[in-house]
Amino acid sequence: MSLKLADCEEELRTAKERMKEITAALNALGSERMELDGVIQGWEAILANKRKANGEQAPPPAADTSTVITEADLDYRDPLEEEAGENKTQFVRDQIKAHGAKGITPADLKAAADAAGIVRPVGWPYGPIQRLKKKGEIVKRRGRLYPKDTNLAMVG
Repeated sequence: MSLKLADCEEELRTAKERMKEITAALNALGSERMELDGVIQGWEAILANKRKANGEQAPPPAADTSTVITEADLDYRDPLEEEAGENKTQFVRDQIKAHGAKGITPADLKAAADAAGIVRPVGWPYGPIQRLKKKGEIVKRRGRLYPKDTNLAMVG
């Protein structure tokens, strides 16, 4: 029994579409997990301060039975399926330059990547931002990112 070329192409297309769906779901869950981690840490700090103010001892930490999922788990890509020409650092560089004197926030970068159909890990764009800051190509002022050569004295 031989497989037809069209059948193979259809199976590949179906598998790629499903992979995109799964990746999007994992990214959404990863974002929610990071948000909940922050909420939990906040409430734990509030409880610790209240216990301290009341002179109570903190209870022993409970064993964490949750499964640890790393960012690498959320950012699985088959090395044979790399999209040609996709350079996320260059994308960040281009977006920052395009927004020039107005600047851009990391949330704006995420929205632009989603609009462009770029598959990205949950923690993106902070890695490329750090690399570009380290190289001196961009600066961060008041939570916004600007190209290094922008005159920020004019920005209000």
